[in-house]
Amino acid sequence: MSAWKKLTVIALFIVTAYSSAWLDAYRQSSAYFQYAQEQQTNGEWVTALKGMNKLELRLEDPYLGGYQQVIETWESSVLGPQPDFYRQALASTEDILPKLTDQQLLDFIEIYIQLDIRYVPEAAAELLKRAKRSDNQLLVAEMSEFLQEAFPEFSQKAVRQ
Repeated sequence: MSAWKKLTVIALFIVTAYSSAWLDAYRQSSAYFQYAQEQQTNGEWVTALKGMNKLELRLEDPYLGGYQQVIETWESSVLGPQPDFYRQALASTEDILPKLTDQQLLDFIEIYIQLDIRYVPEAAAELLKRAKRSDNQLLVAEMSEFLQEAFPEFSQKAVRQ
């Protein structure tokens, strides 16, 4: 077999493998996006953002992610197109935290600081902003200290808001 044919076979193999992986990622993240939209429509804001609680699943139960899993699937994609629902997921995440109550934000921080910290500093910053507006000095001090200790790089941005 000539070198040209070998290179063609190798290239065809690589393109086929990549296409298969891209389609699998598309199918899975599309299902996650649809699940997240359903949860958001039902007012289940945290589930829409973070997906199902993995700790409550049984081994035979399928996992359904939320907007976070859609974003994580596509945010580092270099080759191939990112689906439109990726950009919709990015926009949807910005709308969710402001809709949570103060208690839901506190619960969110308490749970996810131990499991998966994505969106935890944003939740703390949202709570800090609300505490400043309502002049709740105790909560302002608590959230400021939390952000300073846990997320110092995020803290300066949040304190200025």
